[in-house]
Amino acid sequence: MTRAVRFVLAILFLTPTLAPADDRDRESLRDLDGVRVKVEDLPPILESKGLSSDLLRKAVESKLEQAGIRVMNAGEFPVGDPFLDVQITATQEAAKLIGYNVEVKFIQIVFLRRNPAFTFNLAETWRAKGHMELVPTARAADDIRKELSDQVDQFIAAFRSVNRK
Repeated sequence: MTRAVRFVLAILFLTPTLAPADDRDRESLRDLDGVRVKVEDLPPILESKGLSSDLLRKAVESKLEQAGIRVMNAGEFPVGDPFLDVQITATQEAAKLIGYNVEVKFIQIVFLRRNPAFTFNLAETWRAKGHMELVPTARAADDIRKELSDQVDQFIAAFRSVNRK
């Protein structure tokens, strides 16, 4: 086993699974006018496997729209400037394997109780339950798309739980 594979395995087994959002986190989604979607730049290894930030952003936006959640464009800034932030990281390929991590977080402007005049505080107020994976290189793109879809489903469920119509 190469050093890179041992390193990836150590990270996967030693890193705890992220905790799911709790009721307070879901409450931060109440009464939203809509959300923007931001997909961070992808590592070159993932772009070489056919993934792109733009295609993933469009997939997330489509899924949100199908669920009845208004998707705002980059020029719209509703109250709190809320957005879903998608970050996907990956290791270099080693022994035909890639380790990856998908994170979907909801970020918005919050106010400090001790100093409400200080307004431009971006904070993560909700996070999907995620995990890291080690997969064969040939499967990486499909597995990442599935994991991203699952985490967006978590957001949709959390949103609906506090925004019943």
